[in-house]
Amino acid sequence: MRLFFDTEFSALRQNAQLLSLAFVDENGRAFYAECREQHRAEHDPWVKENVVAHMRWLALPDCPSSAWFEERELTAGVDSNKEIATRLAEWLSAYEDAELWADCPAYDWVLVCELFGGSLHLPKPLTYIVNDFATVLTWQGKDPLTARETLLLPEQLPTGTLHNALYDAQLLKACFQALSCKHGL
Repeated sequence: MRLFFDTEFSALRQNAQLLSLAFVDENGRAFYAECREQHRAEHDPWVKENVVAHMRWLALPDCPSSAWFEERELTAGVDSNKEIATRLAEWLSAYEDAELWADCPAYDWVLVCELFGGSLHLPKPLTYIVNDFATVLTWQGKDPLTARETLLLPEQLPTGTLHNALYDAQLLKACFQALSCKHGL
């Protein structure tokens, strides 16, 4: 099963902190979680304006940390990376195998691996290998910095806001599927 994922994090620098992450499978089953302990941390101005402002749980100030709500399958606002790791491992247990895809995964993949104590401790079906969508664009002669929304027709765009991990994972899935159909991937 192909799994498309994205994370949002505190800054483009060493020791970046996970803010949220999302996984979406090729059938649309989704996992989304926010690390609420990072909501009030100090973030780069760009991250505050473009990421934190779009986090779902900020809109639910009276929601206790143990509250969960459904979106396709599982969506969460949690307090810690440990809880995210536990919930994500439970979600992943539905798969026999996984082909992982991320868009420029340099930070995303490191943060996912850190949730589990490093790449040697990933839960099944994850392995240390992740595929890079930006590289696929480069191989096809496209600029890897191309805004992903421009790769799709308006009716192919998912609902949501850029720089929300769930939206970005769904956007990646839609772009991958559009290129797969067009180029026979």
